[in-house]
Amino acid sequence: ELNIRIVPGGVGTTYLHEKLAVGDRIKISGPYGRFFVRKSAELPMLFFAGGSGLSSPRSMILDLLADGCTLPITLVNGQRSRAELYYHDEFEALAREHPQFRYIPVLSDEPADSDWTGARGFAHEAAVEAFGNDFRGHKAYLCGPPMMIEACIAALMQGRLFERDIYTEKFLSAADAQQVRSPLFRGL
Repeated sequence: ELNIRIVPGGVGTTYLHEKLAVGDRIKISGPYGRFFVRKSAELPMLFFAGGSGLSSPRSMILDLLADGCTLPITLVNGQRSRAELYYHDEFEALAREHPQFRYIPVLSDEPADSDWTGARGFAHEAAVEAFGNDFRGHKAYLCGPPMMIEACIAALMQGRLFERDIYTEKFLSAADAQQVRSPLFRGL
């Protein structure tokens, strides 16, 4: 299952959203990264998702819960507005069914007069509030746009979680491709 947000002017996303028809064949390959759950660590897990970056954390969380994971799992899902908050009902249901799973949706650009009663602001801010700025003893998995990833890394490090326990999957455009690793990370 793929979650693909249309990027204005994006060659691939424009094709997928505007030209690809049911029955058309496409060839894809991947993933090629190192973004997977480190189950052997046996530590509580904190997932950050932004935009269409929710697809990987969703898959990981569904797999963990299906396998009977009893460790604490938190998902901080940052979107701009309620209209962009997809899989919301599914995650709320999972949180009700699995006491070890906590779901924190946060909206950064929801109209002030809406009926939204959840967190407002950015994913890293909601996590700092939820964890009292103390992330020690966790593994963190971050998936989304580069600016969100960098803000989350900074917040996690300020909250005493460091590079060895932070894993990222940035969504890079052609303009972003030159810098893949966070400047906050020392290792290669």
